[in-house]
Amino acid sequence: MVKHILQHDNPTRITIKLHVTENKYTAWESVLNPVNNILYVAMPEKLPPEASKDTFISLLEFAEEKLDVDAVVLCVRKNLPDRGSLFETLLIMGFQPLSRKSPMAPPATANDSENYFFIYHIED
Repeated sequence: MVKHILQHDNPTRITIKLHVTENKYTAWESVLNPVNNILYVAMPEKLPPEASKDTFISLLEFAEEKLDVDAVVLCVRKNLPDRGSLFETLLIMGFQPLSRKSPMAPPATANDSENYFFIYHIED
């Protein structure tokens, strides 16, 4: 499936399901943009506490090892509960705030006032 995704020349929607247990998983909606080699990821609105850290790290590992992207841009809804501690965790992990006007921001977000964006650069 990954080979099929990587063959596209245009942005491709991907739902990445990361399992915590056999019956519990978190679905991460994302778009892989081969033009700038960035994976854009929407933070799920409901993230079970037991799934948050492990699945997020697995997501970053998948982006780096399987998709071989240069960066991951995370989109976080402004109304997300407990976003303060989430932002602190993202900064500790190496994410940086990303302006909506940045060329690396998702397209058509210059007027987006409902989301925050963070970028994680993957080093070679």
